[in-house]
Amino acid sequence: MTTRRQFVAAAAGSAVLSAHAQAAYPDRPVRFIVPNPPGGPSDIVGRLLSENMRATLGQAIVVDNRPGASGLIGTVAAANAAADGYTVLVTSRSNHVMAPLVQKSTQVDPQRDLLPVGLALRAVGMFATSSQSGLKSLKDFIAYAKANPGRLNYGSAGIGATNHIAVEQFKALAGIDLVHAPYKGSGPLITGLMGNEVQLALLDFSSAQAGTKAGNIVPLVQTAARRLPAVPDVPTLAEAGFRNYDPSFWIGLAVPKGTPADAIARLNKALNDALGQTRVKAYAQANGWELVGGAPKVLADTVAADLAEMPALIKRLDIKA
Repeated sequence: MTTRRQFVAAAAGSAVLSAHAQAAYPDRPVRFIVPNPPGGPSDIVGRLLSENMRATLGQAIVVDNRPGASGLIGTVAAANAAADGYTVLVTSRSNHVMAPLVQKSTQVDPQRDLLPVGLALRAVGMFATSSQSGLKSLKDFIAYAKANPGRLNYGSAGIGATNHIAVEQFKALAGIDLVHAPYKGSGPLITGLMGNEVQLALLDFSSAQAGTKAGNIVPLVQTAARRLPAVPDVPTLAEAGFRNYDPSFWIGLAVPKGTPADAIARLNKALNDALGQTRVKAYAQANGWELVGGAPKVLADTVAADLAEMPALIKRLDIKA
């Protein structure tokens, strides 16, 4: 027969075990799903964060690339994963906002199916052309495109990707006609641009810099508000006459809906700790990133702001999958 004293002791022991189990998170490696191929900005950021969040989490972080459908395949995989804190999506404006709107996905609604962990960064982009195109400035590019409508191609990381929507918006603002060539991620896009399969692409800063140094890419304009010290000779969009147009992108972390609040808090702390590390700060400065961090609400507010603007823009530009 169980006495009252035994019952109280058992209950107390259970509470201790429960608290210990919660405090133990994570007790095994965490998986980062990157919904893009290796080599693109989300992959680079995901790997950098995975290396620098380990100290806080006390566990390894394994990067799992799940490319396809402009990031929707990986996004669906993350949304359908167990909501236990061991699956984290490296998410971006492309797969979190743009692709679901353009492709009218019924498999996933990031707002419904995911919870924010934090906003890692906002990033500067570069409009660039192939060195084989013979075009040396944005002015030259626009003049040639106007004189030869439909003869130049532009590439994107996929239908609904940020650089798909951004270049469609640029086309409308510049009054030019370009043919869209969607690739399966940023890595293949960069290869296509270097080979002159396409003559224009909006690239992340680090990819554009690497291609420029190799002599394969010519930067035309940067999306920063002011010229970055690393590229003082490349004009800004505002200097080129394109004001009130911001095609920059962001990258953050999200988890499946239902993930415990304590796991989200631990991941958020690990993210903020990583963003404060000297190595990450130096990499960010060299690659045109603005590190953000803060509470999960920062990412939630960023997504909400995009969703307030982008549906009307996509409709106005008549962008369809």
